[in-house]
Parts: sequence; structure tokens; C-alpha cells
Amino acid sequence: MSSKNINISSSSEDDETRYAMITDEKKRKRMISNRESARRSRMKREQHIKDLNDQTTYFRSRKGELVQRINEIGRRYVAVESENRMLRMHGEELKKRLKLMEEMLVSYRSSSSNNAEEVNDDCFVMDILQDPDLKPWLLQPTFQTQTVDGIYQF
Repeated sequence: MSSKNINISSSSEDDETRYAMITDEKKRKRMISNRESARRSRMKREQHIKDLNDQTTYFRSRKGELVQRINEIGRRYVAVESENRMLRMHGEELKKRLKLMEEMLVSYRSSSSNNAEEVNDDCFVMDILQDPDLKPWLLQPTFQTQTVDGIYQF
């Protein structure tokens, strides 16, 4: 029986050794797999950080471009607003002159109808047109226009 015990114990030791080797092999494979997974994770994280840095650089440069465009549009807006204001003032001045001329024409017609002698309206109009102070279309505006090209380009 002792030979059976030796065989059993020897077989048992072989099983344990085999089990230990299999376990060690599994541990080794798992360890290699974990290391590879950690390496991939680090690389993925580094790539993500690089992408975020690239995006930050892009958005900063884009912001600078947009700020420049906004400033340029603001300058153009101010120039056009100023020109608009001047044109409105000039328009009002021309309206006043037109009203004055219409009043003068009405006054002339009413005074000529009271006179016994017939006065030619065309003659009066020609006299008015000869007066340089009454030619608003020939007067130079009292402001300089500032034309802004491309104000509506965005």
C-alpha cells in the first residue's frame, strides 16, 4: 500500500505543480494584458490632451479673428452713422431752402397779381435761378462724406 501512497502523493504533487504553473501563466498573461491596457489608456489620454490643446489653440486664434472683424465692423458702423447724420442735416437744410423758395414764389405771384402790369412768371423764375444763393443744388455740402466700402460684408 505504501507504493499506492507514493503514487497518489506523487500524482497529487504533479497536479499541484501543474495547477501552480497554470495559475502562474494566467497571472502572467493577465499582468501583460493589464500593462498593455494601461499603455493604451495612457496613449489615449495623451492623444485626448493633445486634441484639447489643438482645439484651444484654434479657438483662441478664431476668437482673435472675430474680435478684429467686430472692431472693423464697429468702425464702419460709426463712419456710416456719422455720414447718415450729416446727410439728414443736409436734407433738412435743402427742405428749408425749398420751402423758402416756394414761399417767395407764392409771395411774388400774389404781389404780381395785385400789380396792374403783367409780369412774366418765367422771368421771375429765371431771376431766382440767376441768384447763386438760391441754387441749393450747386452749393457744396458743409460736411465731407465718408464713403465706407463693403460695410455690409460680413
